[in-house]
Amino acid sequence: MDRSVQDILFGFRGVRWLVTTALFFRGALFLLMGNRYRGMNDICRVVRLSDAGLVRRIAYRTVMRLVKSIKRSGQNVLVESYRSDQASAACAALYSIGGPGTHDIFRDLIVLKRASSDEKGVILLKYARTFDAVVSLFDVSRLMDRYLFVLEPCWAGYCDPSILMFIAPGHPVFVQCFTEQDYRFIEDVGSPLVPVRLGPADWVDTDLFAPVEAGTKPYDLVMVANWAPHKRHAQLFHALNQIKNRKIRVLLVGFPWGGRTTDDIRREAKVVRNDLVQIDILERIPQRELAGYLNQCKVFVFLSRKEGDNKALVEAMFANVPAIVFEQTIGGARSRVNPSTGVLASDRELPKMILYMLDHYLEFSPRAWAIRHTGSAIASRILNDAIERSVTESGGKFVGSLAEKTNSPNLSYKSDSHATFEADYGFILSCRRKR
Repeated sequence: MDRSVQDILFGFRGVRWLVTTALFFRGALFLLMGNRYRGMNDICRVVRLSDAGLVRRIAYRTVMRLVKSIKRSGQNVLVESYRSDQASAACAALYSIGGPGTHDIFRDLIVLKRASSDEKGVILLKYARTFDAVVSLFDVSRLMDRYLFVLEPCWAGYCDPSILMFIAPGHPVFVQCFTEQDYRFIEDVGSPLVPVRLGPADWVDTDLFAPVEAGTKPYDLVMVANWAPHKRHAQLFHALNQIKNRKIRVLLVGFPWGGRTTDDIRREAKVVRNDLVQIDILERIPQRELAGYLNQCKVFVFLSRKEGDNKALVEAMFANVPAIVFEQTIGGARSRVNPSTGVLASDRELPKMILYMLDHYLEFSPRAWAIRHTGSAIASRILNDAIERSVTESGGKFVGSLAEKTNSPNLSYKSDSHATFEADYGFILSCRRKR
């Protein structure tokens, strides 16, 4: 189903109740049949999607009973259930290391600290799909004996088997949390999962995304988002159609998603029947080029109803571009909006807020705020401190610090550190499971 249609349908409480109730009973049936992975996948979705009603409370208790059982037995039954499910084989097949797929597992897996004879190393994984792939492709128990894991989810809603499969008593796993609700969930799950107040947008390369010398900014508004419906380009076009007395030049930067292309965006843009509005589209541009374009823009626009922790928003802030953010968005974006960085706006207020920001964008100081609160150097320190505290409090050893990584947009080292971890990547490959 189209994501935008889902958004509309899930706006109705009755629809949410029907869907989540059906999911709950299907999940319960799977559990009765002994299929723990399929069952918990549905039960977790109930927790993520439903309101705070009876069905959700029962689902939440079901999840927590499983967590307690895993901790008590020391065996994560979700892992074996997943590995025997066709979902595991399908995930593994997406990767060149495990099948005919073209995805590179090391695009979203990075070593941040070398393992030694007396100290564990650190591996970071990005995206829930990567979490699943690692469980499918590798002997995770063997890896956990040698490495601490850091999980970097990129979508709000952490009650998910992809995360729960990493519960292994005695092996701390650090989970980046960019919403308060997800932080509380990881706290409720408790050890060995450790919540850390970070998200994907905290790992921006602050040197790459920096303002250039002040000059003319030819673009009034910029959206950096793929062409998926849930990014809501259409809402921006509706707002622009209501502005009749001002020239506005818009830059859209994105890439195809879910079968949608620039043709779909241009078709939606036809609602703007105003010769004063100019819309330019760029596709698949590299990070350095994106940084240059952001410096040519006055205001960044973010309109998703639900997302993860939007990195492009923070990249714009480092380029000293303030933002308009949809006021009801779920995810990390709202937490980064304040009097220094931009404004929140409802759909109804969007036309008025666009005009306000175009008149007042110079009064904001987003980069100054971002430099104090986020960026890859700060994120590295926060993660390093969290791991060091956890390890030393349990009597372990933690010497040195993590390598600094960035999301550019995939995982990469701030400096060339790959050779330093050559042995670690070799060991990871040696842990491939026989299928």
